Amino acid sequence: MAVADFAIYDQAGQLAAVAEVTSKTGTTHEWATQFRRNILAFDGFPGTDFFLLLAPDRYYLWKRGGKNGEATEPMFEGDATPLFAPYFAAARLEPNTIRDWAFEMVVASWFSDLLRPWAPTGEVPAQQQWLVDSGFLSAVKNGRVESEVAA
Repeated sequence: MAVADFAIYDQAGQLAAVAEVTSKTGTTHEWATQFRRNILAFDGFPGTDFFLLLAPDRYYLWKRGGKNGEATEPMFEGDATPLFAPYFAAARLEPNTIRDWAFEMVVASWFSDLLRPWAPTGEVPAQQQWLVDSGFLSAVKNGRVESEVAA
């Protein structure tokens, strides 16, 4: 049975996404593609709409990833520094020296903020537009997140 670092459920309580977290910095597109392939090939998460791989400096998002173990490239990827910078600053942590458990706490805080309603204007910060474009934000709106979940 696979254990996801995070499981994100939609408003109806259905599993919408799983997320894996690594404190490794300097990850590459190729590394992320292989990392996901290995997880799906050996652990096999249920077919969720979204799979996220989050590092202190990079994010990767697959949509409708399936569980066939193929080395599928992420649909969205980019610089995660602006996403997590406020959380690192608040906790007085450095992205290059953070440990896995501490980074999981940073990501949990970020997810918690994502699932709350946006500012009164309803605008999404520019660095998080990929969450809107992918459909992820709509899928998890008013949902919940759980950590270390058996899938």
